[in-house]
Amino acid sequence: MAGNDVRGRTPLSLVGQEPDLLFYTRRATEQGGAVLVLGAANGRVVWALAEAGVTVLGVDPSERMVQAAEELRASEPPEVSARVRLMHADPRALRLAERFPVVFAPQNALGMMGSHEDLEAFLATVRHHLEPGGTFAYDVLNPPAEPTSRDEDAEPGAALEPRRPLFAFHLRERRQPGAPLGIRRLRLRPFNTEELDEAMKACGLTPRERYGWFDGKPFDAEDERHIGVVEG
Repeated sequence: MAGNDVRGRTPLSLVGQEPDLLFYTRRATEQGGAVLVLGAANGRVVWALAEAGVTVLGVDPSERMVQAAEELRASEPPEVSARVRLMHADPRALRLAERFPVVFAPQNALGMMGSHEDLEAFLATVRHHLEPGGTFAYDVLNPPAEPTSRDEDAEPGAALEPRRPLFAFHLRERRQPGAPLGIRRLRLRPFNTEELDEAMKACGLTPRERYGWFDGKPFDAEDERHIGVVEG
């Protein structure tokens, strides 16, 4: 596969690709240069980028996920395989000497942070590895709006306090034959757009674009997901 041609057209090999893969592939090929993927998971985005001609470093905190991504290497042509490096590391603490024109956090990687401190640590890693003027793009779940609640002891007329809704889901992990079923229940409170923007600005990042879907739909507060593009 190749990126957009000199006339900006999408090659036939990208037509019909899953929306998020097409979004990240286009961003990478338009910007040019190597890409750092923080929260590479099973390598789905990493290998799509490599197939599009992009050099990629994929980082994930789960050793099992990195192993799963590595297993896909055998099914790729040598020229594609040569474009991919995979690393088991905590994105909150990663500090490499390399800098990248593009950093991605796909598939709700930012939403996996358990606190504001974790979120800012993740974003500090993004800022550390971005070249000046580089681009950071991400997609996260957007918490649904909930009725605000008032503390019983609050004074009449006091400001209402919005609650962060709780997301609970199960993560099925790979396991060895005969081992107990690897399922962990995760409880996360997704960050809203205001929280994300504040954390990014605190880390020296400038929010630039926000969409409600990977096709460029303008973001609406009711959207289930939001996609952001940030300048370093």
